Parts: sequence; structure tokens; C-alpha cells
Amino acid sequence: MKKNIVFDLDGTLLDTLEDIAISANFALVSLGFEVQEREKYRYFVGEGVFKLFENIFASNPQTPERIQEAVSLFQSHYAKQFNQNTTLYDGISKMLTFLQKRGFKMAILSNKPDSFTKMCAMKYLREWKFDVVFGAREGIPRKPHPEGALEISSLLHVKPNECYYLGDTMIDMQTANNAGMIAVGALWGFREEAELRAHGAKYLVRNPSDVIKLLAEV
Repeated sequence: MKKNIVFDLDGTLLDTLEDIAISANFALVSLGFEVQEREKYRYFVGEGVFKLFENIFASNPQTPERIQEAVSLFQSHYAKQFNQNTTLYDGISKMLTFLQKRGFKMAILSNKPDSFTKMCAMKYLREWKFDVVFGAREGIPRKPHPEGALEISSLLHVKPNECYYLGDTMIDMQTANNAGMIAVGALWGFREEAELRAHGAKYLVRNPSDVIKLLAEV
């Protein structure tokens, strides 16, 4: 029985966009760059903090050293205010409670730095039991590389094809498929249906209650 599920974090369990945008814009202003509109961050995020700023600077490329300055400024600012506007998406609490009562093993795999991933999980998700919580770690390739997902399935003592993987971006769908997991696309997150379909979503869910319906018979 496939009672195992791995979640992305940002855009899937938590709406973190506002706090990410605030801290990224703080870094930009500190370095003399213009701020970016909040909605643009939907497309900047998903591949880690360094890539976040590479995406921001796509039309005005900066040196790796300059990008690292922005990363450092972002991280110090975000650590202080990560919880100012972040919330669980509507229906997430009910979904997690349902899955936990049904005996699902649950894990989180994010490209957010590991310390921030754990910090957010402790702040917003401590009501539920997650067997593994991983963010981006030194020496482990970031999603969509399957290594992190495969490590989780090993720690859960299950086969990858016995795991559902719920995420909201093409990176998540690619990760799931690269690891041999069951890709489920969350349409309430940062990206659109077309992107998730194009990158291998086996199932699409419009709200967390659809996850309950999908997994009710598992």
C-alpha cells in the first residue's frame, strides 16, 4: 500500500511568497538594484537561493561574488522575518490531519536552505509528524536531481514507486519522475497547470481536499 507522501514546502504547504519577496527586495535595495514585483517571485523561486538571484538578474547578469552578496543579505534578513506573512494554504491543516490519521508516512523535500526548511516546519507544521524534513544541503544535489527524494524513500524504508510526491512547480514534477515517485501537481501554488502537465504530473489537484479524495482509498 502506497501510504507514503513527500511534500515540497514553498507553494505547496506554505504560502511563503510575500516573505521571500520582502527579503529578496531588501537584498536588492541594499546592493543598489531596483525591487521586483511580488508576483514575479512566483517564477524566480524553486531552485534555491543562489538560483533565485540568478533568475532576478537574468537580464542584467552579475558575477557569482555579487550574487553571493545578495544571497547573504537575503539569508540574514529572512532569518529575522520569515514568519511575518507566511501562512498554511487553506485546507492544508485538514489534509495533513487526514493523512496522519490514515497512517501515511510524511516527509518534506525543499530547495529552500535546510536550516530555513526546518525552521518553517517547526514554526508552522509541528502539529503533524514528518518522518524526514530536508532542505538544500551541502553535498546533496538540489531538485530536480533525485538524490534527496531517493534518500527520503530509503529512510522511510519504502520503494520510490510507493511514494506520492506533491509539489507546485516543474522542478517538483521532474524530481518525482526522476526518482520514480508518483508526481502530483498542486494547482494552488506558484505555477500554472500547463507547466505541471508538461513536466510529468500524473495527477493534478486544485485544492488540498482533492488530495484527500485522491488518497482516500490508498
